[in-house]
Amino acid sequence: MAASTETRHETFQDLVGRSAELNSVLRQAARAREGTAQALLVRGPAGIGRSSLLAAATARLRADGFTVRTVSGGSAPGPVADAPTPPAEPAAPGPAESSADLYASCRRFHADLLRLLADGPLAIVLDDAQWCDETSLRRLDFVLRRVAAHPLLVLLAQRTESDGPGTAVLAELLAQDRCTLLELGPMSESATGRVIARALGGPVDPLFARRCAEICGGNPQLLGRLLAGLRWAGIRPDRGGLRRLRAVHRSILASLIPGFLAGQPRPVQQVATALAVLGRAEPDLLGALSGVPARHVETALDVLFRFEAVTPGRRGSVMCDPLRRSVLAGLPTDSLHELRSRAAGLLNDAGRPAAEIVGQLVSLDRIDEPWMLAVLRDAIAESPGRTATRDVVTCLRSALTAQLTPTERKDVHRELARACAPTAPEAALWHLHQALTAAPDAREKAAIAVDYGLSAAGTRHAADAVRILGDVLDALDAGLGTDPAPADRELRTTVASALLVTAVNDTTAMAAARERSRTWAPPHGDSPAERQLLAAMSVMACLEGRPAGEAAALARTALRVEDEVPAAGWWVIGPSTVLGLADAVDEALAGLERSCAGGLARHGARVRVPALAGRSLALHDAGDIAGALRQAQAALVLAERDGQGDPASLAHIALGSSLLSAGRTADACVVLDRLVRTDFTLENRLFEWHHYLYVRGRALREQGDLEGALAAWRRCGRGLEEAGVANPVLAPWWLPATTTLARLGRTAEAAELVERVQPDVRRWGTPRALGLGLLAAACVAEGRTRLRLLGDSVDALASSPARLELGKAEFQLGHELLRHGDTDGARRHLRRVIERATHCGYHLLAAVARRLLVTAGGRMPQLAASPLDSLTAGERRVASLARDGASNKKIAETLFITTRTVEMHLTNVYRKLGVRGRAELPGGLRPAGLRATGR
Repeated sequence: MAASTETRHETFQDLVGRSAELNSVLRQAARAREGTAQALLVRGPAGIGRSSLLAAATARLRADGFTVRTVSGGSAPGPVADAPTPPAEPAAPGPAESSADLYASCRRFHADLLRLLADGPLAIVLDDAQWCDETSLRRLDFVLRRVAAHPLLVLLAQRTESDGPGTAVLAELLAQDRCTLLELGPMSESATGRVIARALGGPVDPLFARRCAEICGGNPQLLGRLLAGLRWAGIRPDRGGLRRLRAVHRSILASLIPGFLAGQPRPVQQVATALAVLGRAEPDLLGALSGVPARHVETALDVLFRFEAVTPGRRGSVMCDPLRRSVLAGLPTDSLHELRSRAAGLLNDAGRPAAEIVGQLVSLDRIDEPWMLAVLRDAIAESPGRTATRDVVTCLRSALTAQLTPTERKDVHRELARACAPTAPEAALWHLHQALTAAPDAREKAAIAVDYGLSAAGTRHAADAVRILGDVLDALDAGLGTDPAPADRELRTTVASALLVTAVNDTTAMAAARERSRTWAPPHGDSPAERQLLAAMSVMACLEGRPAGEAAALARTALRVEDEVPAAGWWVIGPSTVLGLADAVDEALAGLERSCAGGLARHGARVRVPALAGRSLALHDAGDIAGALRQAQAALVLAERDGQGDPASLAHIALGSSLLSAGRTADACVVLDRLVRTDFTLENRLFEWHHYLYVRGRALREQGDLEGALAAWRRCGRGLEEAGVANPVLAPWWLPATTTLARLGRTAEAAELVERVQPDVRRWGTPRALGLGLLAAACVAEGRTRLRLLGDSVDALASSPARLELGKAEFQLGHELLRHGDTDGARRHLRRVIERATHCGYHLLAAVARRLLVTAGGRMPQLAASPLDSLTAGERRVASLARDGASNKKIAETLFITTRTVEMHLTNVYRKLGVRGRAELPGGLRPAGLRATGR
């Protein structure tokens, strides 16, 4: 410890917020001046104002005639100088002195003080006394006992959270009553207000002062830093400033916490660092990571709570990210790496979710332990969303830099492909290509090729993937023999299903896949792989336009295990779409609902988006335009939030179709234009591209561009024919093309088109297909033949779920009856059209039918107040049985559907009818021919 004899000429200034403490010091000084030696220990944590109080007291003592010697225990840890002049450099602590040497040193120090006291009152001011060496403090103790009747004041300051060599001696001085203790507590709110007024100007709102006191805990040093930041930000101490203070609260705490922790005991610092790594205040994990005993962990958390470094969260108390970054910023890189590695291990041992462990692994330089790769694999399965996979990709790329065996490197590439697939299919394919190259045999190549095919579906690599899958299939056939083991047979079936799935939606790959699968016999569907193959075969049968009953049977077998929702949602979406095209709309909606079951955590946006879009298209065809709009909009919101690309194309098409039917042509065109501007691979995808052309033609027709509409529809037809698609209802472009050609007087072209499509219509054979075929034939017929065909079309469509198409056919029938002079019949049909179109939300058709009804001399119908007509046939059947008291299980058995489908229908019924349960269901629900006990 070095003593300074330099006299400082300072002008005393009032110490804001510490006047009571300063008066206590001055009272001790007054007693010393009267000839009674005094010692005073000022104690408090870092930043509480000890040094400021000593500085103010020093200035006042000098003004009152004291000779003041100021000493810093922290800056000069050597022995107290015997001479009055301090050494030029701080003396290093030497070996412990013997008792004789210590006594001699104390006598010399005592003699020096007596010479100084002869000149008048003397004050020795020692800051950071805890860092002073024990020998120097023993000398002070010695002289206090020897000069008790002299005007001496010893003023000491101790930082409470720091233990130094002088801590024990200071405790002895207090215990022997040779020193008075002055504890410095937090500043009061009024003192805080005065400091704020001095720094920011007044007046100071009391709530503003209170909030500042809460943030800083009454610590003057933290308050000074806070006010410096507020002054820089231009925040005034009023109510408006209080609102801004709340807005920047977290960033302010982040800037203050390093200084706050610097003044805390080491256990608090260790727990805060562990908390910043983990993020949540879980005492067991914090204790294990920080090495602090449990009782000290709780004490440290209390300190952090008071500072508001820890706030309540949904899953326990949390430390927000700005504070975490601020705490960790000062740690050495190696230390932080070691902490995160240990934290990841602790979380893994505790069985925490993989995504939480990945949050620690993502900051590591190397992923080089086997359990880390297992965690990353689990994270991909648990969290298919974009944020989770981004961290996983970072970790896996880091893993590739480690020393790996060829097998381990191949596995890392496969996991990287799984992680990249939701957002970066091209990167996923590259990694799978690397894994394929390293695979040692046909079985391993088969598993990787399946992933390659499913990742390539919908991309420009689909044809290449079909070729790879075909080569793997040939290798398996050659290597497995005529009687393979069950596992090998299942593997081969999986490869075959992946080949079809990769090809069915690609215009460049479908022909090769169809040729290869022409001789395949449908499996029984006894295993997941067989059901996947059946799902793909049902879609292929649908595209080829084979009888609808055949395609629907394959689809139903693929979906027959209700509780099994495969990881790849396409295996449910594909056959559900087939059922919708086969007029089994209720089953299609139930299947698509299964694809959405479990939410994003189970399937991810790449499954949910096309499932919602498919539901929108099915609801639109069934006449629920409002429901179709909601589903399409939900699909787009989900796709944009999750950053999806290709899956959103079908959602754009579904939304455009629904907007057109709702009479919002301009909005539909905006949606369709955005699609072609952003999706550069749209033409490669068979389903989306031809649906887009079909809906684009409808939009052009509504805008009055009939030739443009015809061009879009003909392009749609050519593309389907080139791809080998013969299903007439997949994208029924031929019907609006026929009606438009007939309107333009180009009857011969229309008749040729009708004749060409009729074989496909008859082969598919659903009521909807037959009804649309009859409607098209009526457009090119004349006289009574046309009237008969229109009547047959209405009858056929009435037995299908295609309520919108039924409305169009009945409108044509009413129009034709009016031409033949049957105004009563015309008005009867037109009124039904208006009611049906209004309840469906098909405003375009309703408006045209109203105009024609007025022309026929009819009045506008009074639409029924009951919204029963908005229910689909399936919803009516379920609601009727529910109203009769049947349970969900009984309804499912009666109608041969699943209980999940029953629940879905009842939910829709309650929403459409505005009721809250079965007891409120109205009468008149039962369709003709339905009994309470069966179909």
